[in-house]
Order: sequence, then C-alpha cells, then structure tokens
Amino acid sequence: MREITAAGRRYASNPIALSSFMAGVRLSPEVLLEGTWRNPAGAAGNFAFFRNLMLGLLPRLYDVHHLEALGGRFALRVTGIGRHGDFTTMAVNRRVVTLTGLPLDEASGTAIADASIRADAFLALWNDMIADLAETTLARIAAARSAPSQTR
Repeated sequence: MREITAAGRRYASNPIALSSFMAGVRLSPEVLLEGTWRNPAGAAGNFAFFRNLMLGLLPRLYDVHHLEALGGRFALRVTGIGRHGDFTTMAVNRRVVTLTGLPLDEASGTAIADASIRADAFLALWNDMIADLAETTLARIAAARSAPSQTR
C-alpha cells in the first residue's frame, strides 16, 4: 500500500482514502487456503478474481468497526475491467456487505466512487498482502517447530 500511496494518483484516484479503506482488512492464516486466489483475474475469466474477492471474501475479512469509523460505506471502482469493477462495501447491522455498483449522486444521477484503482495495481496490492501473510505464517510455523518441546 505504501507504494500506491507514494505514487500519488498514478495508480489510484484517492490513495489516502484507499489506504484508509484497506487498513480495515484483517488477514489471518486461514485466508491462504481460500480458493479465490486461484481465480483468473483477466478478461478470459470474466474478471472472476475481483468479483469473488470483493463480494465473497472481503466481507468476511473486513473489520466492521473500521468501516463504521469511515462513515459506514466505501465505494470503490476497479478500473480496466469494465462493468465488473464497481463495488460498494457497507456496514449493515454490524456486518460488512459488498454490493456491485456505485452509489449515485441524487442531483445528477452520476456514480460516486470514494476511490478508484487500476486493476493491475489492485491485484498487485492483494498479492503483496497475501505474500506478507504467507511469509509471516511460515516464520511462525518455523518458530513453533524450533521451540523446545513442552512434553515430558
């Protein structure tokens, strides 16, 4: 996320808002077993990775209290994947829900996004987060294996 924020608007329309949103993602080692990571991210797979990530996995990983602190809603446009790239993540009854589409401005009827990010940058961001999680998980496993046994 630091690289995206440092790049300014080259990858994301509002890197600070995107960084604030991504800070609510809570990853645990179980996430590494998810099938979402095997879905194709490109057009040949109809951008299944992004839909499965945003609609299925993100609501389970996201801290509802963090989202409420952000105002209870975050509208994200993943650019470069056409109509498949608009998502609104909301806090509803103390749960996180993601819907396709963006909220509309009542006066003009135009879609409103809190941030947009290029699909390749969003994929790289998630790949980096998962790689960090895998590295941390492997280090914990190695430390647990090398710790003296507590058995008699």
